[in-house]
Amino acid sequence: MIKLYAFFVATSLCFGCAVAPAAAQQVIPPSKIEFLDSTGVILPSELGAHSRRETTYADSIGGMVSAYIMDGKLSYRTTYEHIRKQIRNGPDEIFFPNGQVSYHTEYSHNKQVGEFRLYYANGQLKRRQIMDAAHAGKGECFLEDGQPTAFFKFETMPVYPEGNGGFEALIKAVMRNVNYPRDARKAKAEGRVIVSFVVTATGEVANVKLVQGVFPSLDATVLQAVKQLKSFVPGTQDGKPVAVSFTMPYLFRME
Repeated sequence: MIKLYAFFVATSLCFGCAVAPAAAQQVIPPSKIEFLDSTGVILPSELGAHSRRETTYADSIGGMVSAYIMDGKLSYRTTYEHIRKQIRNGPDEIFFPNGQVSYHTEYSHNKQVGEFRLYYANGQLKRRQIMDAAHAGKGECFLEDGQPTAFFKFETMPVYPEGNGGFEALIKAVMRNVNYPRDARKAKAEGRVIVSFVVTATGEVANVKLVQGVFPSLDATVLQAVKQLKSFVPGTQDGKPVAVSFTMPYLFRME
């Protein structure tokens, strides 16, 4: 009896059970084409467009996004596990105008994995490194003629000119210039103010914007404190200064 019972459980036999209905067929969204200007803003038509972006779905949520310059040359293509949530999964490539691959990497559930490669326009390998914790900060760099050269980090974050230069130093600098306005205390206003800003390629703080507000005077004091930040040492990408976006939360709480 025990063996017979085990057999029936293992084989999932069910006498007199209702048959489950077949699963609904997956609906795959249609492909989408958008036209963008040189800054990435979506345009209402192809008039004045710099590029064309095509979104092609492989299933109900994932697929590939490809961009083409208006002359038809491929600019980049990225494979997504979830397009709307921007979860990358698979190859991510950028191309030179001559069609050569400029940048190639792989993602697994939005985490960079495997070998990251960067190329010169002539097809010569410029950089190669394995994207995992064991190989962090290690790799190979090459000159345009193929000769090895000293390895350097592909990306570096902007450095604030105080403390350790990192995010902690940045938070402390903002806190020095933030106060709890009298009208906000009187109204017992509290909560999280979120501000975004850009550190430009020259290290200046720009495009300071309110992402999430709590109370007018609380929002204003954080915005003003961010605008008063000193200039940074710029972030870099492939050894060149670049603009880097930041998002900073600041919590106000009545004690």
